[in-house]
Amino acid sequence: MNKSPTIKDIDKVVFLPFEEITLPNGIKLYMMNAGEQPVCKIDVVFDAGTAHFNNRVLPSAVNALLNDGTTNHSAGQLADLIDGKGAFFMAGCQMDFAKTTLFSLSRFAKEVLPVFTEMINDSVFPEKELELYKATMKQQFLVKNERVNVQSNQALLNALYGKDGAYGDPTSLADYDQLTRDQIIEFYQNRVQNAPRIIIASGKIDNDLKDLIIKLFGNLKTHSSEEPEFQAFGAVSNPQKWIKIPGKNTNQVSMRLGRIALEPDHPDYWNLSLLSTILGGYFGSRLNKVLREEKGLTYGVHSHITHLKNSSYLSIHSELNRDNWEEAYAETLKVFYDLKSTLIDKEELNMVIRYIKGSLLQSFDGPFAQSNYLLTSRVLGLDKNRAHRYFDYLNNVKPEEIKVAAQNYLDENSFYKIVAGV
Repeated sequence: MNKSPTIKDIDKVVFLPFEEITLPNGIKLYMMNAGEQPVCKIDVVFDAGTAHFNNRVLPSAVNALLNDGTTNHSAGQLADLIDGKGAFFMAGCQMDFAKTTLFSLSRFAKEVLPVFTEMINDSVFPEKELELYKATMKQQFLVKNERVNVQSNQALLNALYGKDGAYGDPTSLADYDQLTRDQIIEFYQNRVQNAPRIIIASGKIDNDLKDLIIKLFGNLKTHSSEEPEFQAFGAVSNPQKWIKIPGKNTNQVSMRLGRIALEPDHPDYWNLSLLSTILGGYFGSRLNKVLREEKGLTYGVHSHITHLKNSSYLSIHSELNRDNWEEAYAETLKVFYDLKSTLIDKEELNMVIRYIKGSLLQSFDGPFAQSNYLLTSRVLGLDKNRAHRYFDYLNNVKPEEIKVAAQNYLDENSFYKIVAGV
């Protein structure tokens, strides 16, 4: 008879060593030479997130168009130079920062890296490519904003931070129509061109590639990014706690409960984070068991804390039949009450802790994953050893701490309640 494998507890995560270098122009470079496969990844981070301009589509447009032409190469030529060596270029934009990434086979990295830096520092943003981008994004915007989960998320951000605040979301179709090449070039010159904040190179990186990275980025004539137009990064006081968005010929609604959470350095943060996981952070969570397994009201419910540079918020989200959302809300409050009034049993707590440890271990699996963790910790100003302290917390947390956290942070009146599609 075969025996089940023994469950072994995870007691720590292992950080890969990395080298921190300050380039002559002040740019921070982190080198993580590790891994078995002959591949590498180079991330370049800029202070160019959507919170840095009143037209929120502008930063995303700048990042999306970086590979659409430089002074010396057309979009097609850039694609040939990158793709022809099996490399891959990716650009993305979040609220607080933008990031461009190059994935490459290590043996070709020295050939494609100059092309990568050319796209970052010498993009020309052809008018034709901009118009094509605008047309594409307008169509995507119309389709996306018919989805109730998008509507509820936008409404929650605006309730928490104000529609005109840095973390609000006032995006409209007109923002794309008003987007001009002059705006793009101005934003690009102020926040991207010669303005990297952090560079992280990970994977198989030999000394020649390291020297080339230092040369190409260390010789940039950097400048300080202008201060963002918005200073209202914090939460606003909004007396309207219930927000209902009418639906358009749909039987599906999106229910989202949200509130401002704790900053990662708050002494009670880990209790709230663990509580969020117990609520809806994994497949066996309290809300999944009640709303999905017992009541059959939804295919899934999710609870998580989103970290921004200047704030954090807790969101609980599920998609439901229009006729069932009120029952789902009532059942959610019952789960809140249970966590506030009854100690979580040790078996459930240990299961959640094992899940969290496994997820954390997965986020440290290999140099690329660890470079992502390092990037996030640097952007948010967190200590890289935070994961070790988190393991210590998980090994020692008591059910009583979770109950107190529930009493402190699961007050129905502290949440905004958004229902889109009613």
